[in-house]
Amino acid sequence: MGLRRPHPDLKVEEFYRPGKERSVLVVGLPGIGGVGRLVADWLRELTDAKLLCRIYSRYFPDQIQVTDRSYEPLSYSIYHTENVGRDLLILTGGFQPDPTSTEAPYRVAEGIVEYVQSLGCRTIVAVDGMTEQKGIAVTSNKLDVLKKLVEAGAKPFRGRIEGVAGLMLGLIRLRDESICVGVLSGCRDVRRDEAAALRALRFIDRILGLNLSI
Repeated sequence: MGLRRPHPDLKVEEFYRPGKERSVLVVGLPGIGGVGRLVADWLRELTDAKLLCRIYSRYFPDQIQVTDRSYEPLSYSIYHTENVGRDLLILTGGFQPDPTSTEAPYRVAEGIVEYVQSLGCRTIVAVDGMTEQKGIAVTSNKLDVLKKLVEAGAKPFRGRIEGVAGLMLGLIRLRDESICVGVLSGCRDVRRDEAAALRALRFIDRILGLNLSI
């Protein structure tokens, strides 16, 4: 479908648009233990999700990705699937915005929130690791949602959620029509903790009713 500019700081190379509204977005970007990125990658594979779009921004690191035959700017990807009984979007990427700029994460997070809401997304689940607690901890902008998450076996989270995922939750909190949820899994290895990521994936599977084969 070509390039779109849904926000002044983003360009989106969109391949198609989902037909349904009220979708759920799972955000999995680099962070503690690699939990978010691992969950997003596994979720994409388990649901056979299709590439919906690539997101580009001037606030991304000043690099290009070179392969054997070509190169391209760094980008985030959003995948889409309807194979799990609901309309599911998955945001993933291999980096955080320019770490030398305090403005970059805000601009990118704001742009992504506006774009996914234009697709009809009204629930965002951000996934990350944590060192403050063991097991699964959660947060939400809706008290009734938080209560259900705790009833599902999680503990209320207290601490900071950094990067684009955390900022997206913060920005969505200002939009009363949307539900935001943070799912954090306790990590022993802050570099790559597959056990923590699997714990988070199983919790997300349970709360969203995806019925994944894991």
